[in-house]
Amino acid sequence: MSEKTYQALVERVKRKIGSPAAQSKHCVEIQRQPDDAAEDWAQLLADLGTVENVTMIPLDDTAEHVRLRWNPEESMA
Repeated sequence: MSEKTYQALVERVKRKIGSPAAQSKHCVEIQRQPDDAAEDWAQLLADLGTVENVTMIPLDDTAEHVRLRWNPEESMA
């Protein structure tokens, strides 16, 4: 896993999560891109799995397409 490629992946996902549409729906779909290293993707999913009030829903058998849902009210409690 390269720190540089992992950080680029994290930044891409942060932009999707921070988009107005995702923020209003409290939901976003992320998908592994062909140039994302498998190790980077696995690390990202592992890291997201530790975030409270975030649910990951795999949308395919390989977990390369995942829906993230969050509840902002729970995170403020």
